[in-house]
Amino acid sequence: MSEEVQAYLDQFPDETKRRLELLQRLVRERCPGAVEAMNYGLIGYKLNGHPLIYFGGFQKHIGLYATPVGHEAFAPEFARYAQGKGSVQLPLAEPLPTDLIARVISHRVDTVADELPQIGRPARTALGAIGVTRMSELGTHSERELLALHGVGPKAIRIMRASGARFLEDLEGRENS
Repeated sequence: MSEEVQAYLDQFPDETKRRLELLQRLVRERCPGAVEAMNYGLIGYKLNGHPLIYFGGFQKHIGLYATPVGHEAFAPEFARYAQGKGSVQLPLAEPLPTDLIARVISHRVDTVADELPQIGRPARTALGAIGVTRMSELGTHSERELLALHGVGPKAIRIMRASGARFLEDLEGRENS
């Protein structure tokens, strides 16, 4: 944990700090590869360079920010809480809905893990031109085929591999084993 995140936590009363630390544990359990940092004055996590989830402490609530997309999937369950665009206020006077939060985090991990990592615009455009807009779609193309596209270079391939991409030759090799 960074000194900045620790300083943020240390400013809160014990109960608020305990709840924020619980949220940290939930994220780490469901996404050990997430990168933690302070973002927008909140504790934030990114996966493959993409926002995963943010949360923070306030006087009367914990703010949970799983982006509008993350909240839409759980709209009926979040309906009982005060909300803003992409945020939910979880009152300190009520038990923290840890099961719900764990499901939200898992949903965000599944969603974000399939997004292409932060590669250059030329590579993203070239991949889009052949219908590849998600990580799961890379497995129908070989690395050689992708490198032949104008805009996709070795750096983009390295970034995608580091983010867990598997190309056609990887998948064929697994089937033949």
